[in-house]
Amino acid sequence: MAKIKVATLSLLVVLLLTSFKIYPDKKQYLLMGFGIVELFTSEGDASCPAADETLIHLSKEFAGKPVYLLSFHVDYWDNKGWKDPYSDREFTERQHHYNQLLHTDAYTPQAIFNGKQEMIGSETDNLRTLIKASLKVFTDNVISIGAAIDGNRLTVNYQLHSVSDDEMVNIALVQERVTDKVTAGANKGTTISNVNVVRVFKTINAGKITGATQLTIPPDMEGHPFRIIAYIQSKSTWKVIAGNTVVISTTKTVKHLY
Repeated sequence: MAKIKVATLSLLVVLLLTSFKIYPDKKQYLLMGFGIVELFTSEGDASCPAADETLIHLSKEFAGKPVYLLSFHVDYWDNKGWKDPYSDREFTERQHHYNQLLHTDAYTPQAIFNGKQEMIGSETDNLRTLIKASLKVFTDNVISIGAAIDGNRLTVNYQLHSVSDDEMVNIALVQERVTDKVTAGANKGTTISNVNVVRVFKTINAGKITGATQLTIPPDMEGHPFRIIAYIQSKSTWKVIAGNTVVISTTKTVKHLY
């Protein structure tokens, strides 16, 4: 069993609260805006490195802001000469469900913004515009997350501001930075870098204000910093309602991102 050391602790608990404003006279919460980009990509498609670079650029541009970027590696390019080491059939099925909801064909690189709008993943200017606009719009829910890590087991706890029968909670364990030298296929001879590569993904029915789930950290992630990205999504429309993240370092003290 792989062991992951976090500082000198064998058990680490972190708690992260999303920013909000309170107006006591009206007794209501105005929750800060956010943006979530889900990029469906593959190391086996020659069109994808440009989109991967777009996500890297956006991660730097919006660092420290409630902008959550995820790289989902699909598997339908794996028989074209290069098997993507991060591909998963589950991610392909997730993309196909978006395609059904948004009435579009499956392709890579495809970006989905806040679960409701799709575009080519390398459209940096378009994504930037959508993110900036979304950050100005208050949302009516929030998710707070905490994580406890012990060996290769990760327990994620979450708390919602409110609950609805039409909501689900997505928990993604993402590797913050990945760089690979592709030696075959359409990208042969190319070095490809990615940010926030989804390694483990789990969806939970949001039937209660609080909840928890356990994830297994992949053995090859030992020594690599990763983060948890959690976001609330509509079951019927897949529109994203709120998101949050916490960064966990396997070699340093945990860093918080608000």
